Amino acid sequence: MKTWMLAAAVGLAMALPALAQSNAPHAHGATTQAASSEMYEGQVRRVNKEMSRVSIAHGPLKAYNMGPMTMAFPVKNPKQLDTVKEGDKVRFALEQSGENLVVTRIEVVK
Repeated sequence: MKTWMLAAAVGLAMALPALAQSNAPHAHGATTQAASSEMYEGQVRRVNKEMSRVSIAHGPLKAYNMGPMTMAFPVKNPKQLDTVKEGDKVRFALEQSGENLVVTRIEVVK
C-alpha cells in the first residue's frame, strides 16, 4: 500500500509542471480574433535572417496583455526581413501560433 501511494505521489508531482505549462500561452493571456489585424509600433533592434526572426522594442501589446519590452519574434514570411534594418521605426501585425507570437506583416514608418 505504501509503495502504491509513493508511486502515485511521484507521478502526480511529475505531471503538474507539464499541466501548468500547457495552459500558459507565451502571449501572457487570451487573444481576440481582431488581434492579428491590429498594427503595433516599435523599433527594430536586430534582424536575424538565418533564423527568420526580428527583435523589436515595442509599446504595449494590449490584445496580448503585454507591456512594453523588446522581444524577438519569428516572421511568417522571411522575405519581409529584406525591407527592414536595425534602427527602423516600424508598424507590425502579430498572430498567435501555438505558444509564439509571429509577425505577419511589418512595414517601415516613414
